[in-house]
Amino acid sequence: MSKRYLSLLLGITAIGTATLGSSEPVSAATMSCETGDLFDFDSIQYIETRPINSNNCLRLFGNREGANDPDPQGVVGYRVGHEELSLNAPPPPFNRAPYYVAGMDFSPENVPGARRAASLLDEITGFTNFANFLTDNEIDPDRIGFSFGPVDGDFNKSWNLGEDINGQNYFSSPNSSLEERIYAANPDEVSSFLLLDDTKIINFGYSDIYSFLEYGDSTESEDDLDAILSDPFDASKVEGLSGDFDGLANAFLADLGTDQIQLVSEDAGVTPDFVFTNPELGILNPVVSIRFPAQLRIVSVPEPSITFSLLGLSFLAVGSGLGNQNRSRH
Repeated sequence: MSKRYLSLLLGITAIGTATLGSSEPVSAATMSCETGDLFDFDSIQYIETRPINSNNCLRLFGNREGANDPDPQGVVGYRVGHEELSLNAPPPPFNRAPYYVAGMDFSPENVPGARRAASLLDEITGFTNFANFLTDNEIDPDRIGFSFGPVDGDFNKSWNLGEDINGQNYFSSPNSSLEERIYAANPDEVSSFLLLDDTKIINFGYSDIYSFLEYGDSTESEDDLDAILSDPFDASKVEGLSGDFDGLANAFLADLGTDQIQLVSEDAGVTPDFVFTNPELGILNPVVSIRFPAQLRIVSVPEPSITFSLLGLSFLAVGSGLGNQNRSRH
């Protein structure tokens, strides 16, 4: 089974980070959150979003070890979409893009044992208040999770490829080994969130999910690269929290300040953890489980008014320069 049944992969590399474990105190690394170790983001042609540099990121990881994993995590792609046209894309029947994507806990398969998280906390860079709260309150990192999916559990409302039209919902050409995809949804019908155990503590704002597939110089999966980005989005505390749930949410927001969160990833050579089919699911087949490393990073985005002001100053400077040149000619 080819990995391309689910090309929405959230990947991270683990260079210069603080590893969290129940036997060691939680600490924050001082190095920046890396980008571009695997995927060349400069190769993107159609989608404008790019990773934003950051010194603060939560690194999460989740996978599923086959059908009977007692504690499965990951993401799922379901229902087949368009046929991939990209150079070195896999041959039929493995060249179909997943139409829907969601966290494991929102899978149409109804995965036995799946908790309300697609990915669990593994490492921290920065996020000083959040890291200190975990250490001071002896909270194991694998109690922290992240996921995304439809609000009411309707599988047909999760992030999807819309009309699935080349040049609109995805961008693919037989002359390029890169395919770009836009997974979108009604913002009121989907959610993404951070959890402590099974309790949501942080709700995240909406963003489209941008998926990139680089098929490399051959048809072999070993030289394939996958990346995913989101636009920066807001975060807010869930109402009605108390105790550690409230304290951890406050620590997260203290680190965030007036900034936003961006999802950034890159990965290579990933194959499905498990593939599920059931006649009762109809067109939602097949459901493909994929490991889910995720990086949630704090990013600074200039306010529109500030951007426009800077542009205005630039125009004034240019205009002044031209005026001075004209006056010098008289």
